[in-house]
Amino acid sequence: MKRIALGMIILTLITLVVGCNNTVSELNVTETQKIIENKLKNTEVVDEELLEDVYGLDLSKMDVHIIKQNSEGDLYAIIKATDKASVKNDMKKYFEKVENYSPERLEILSNRVEKEIGDYLIYIVSENAENIYSEILKTL
Repeated sequence: MKRIALGMIILTLITLVVGCNNTVSELNVTETQKIIENKLKNTEVVDEELLEDVYGLDLSKMDVHIIKQNSEGDLYAIIKATDKASVKNDMKKYFEKVENYSPERLEILSNRVEKEIGDYLIYIVSENAENIYSEILKTL
């Protein structure tokens, strides 16, 4: 009985150690942006005034923010936030407003990718959002 308990403790410790070593603390923003823009053609920066005034994003809570979209309605955001919880909430409200402006894209907006990689928040709105995110993970 003691051997089984000891074995389970050792297995748990190994799992914790291995799990911690796979944590990514930093994202290569330039490489991530290249991957996304290779898949989402003709993206343009969303105007900061529009982000703040229309969509209600508080850009002061973001150390880095790249938010781009194209005429087809595809969009991505790479954000390094000083207050992740607040920015996540703002982005949720942002997407709710986008859904109101683009009801024809509701399914794609609902299936968007929202992930954290280290200190960064990643959002991808596209028909192939999961595939794009998988490509990003391959570079980490």
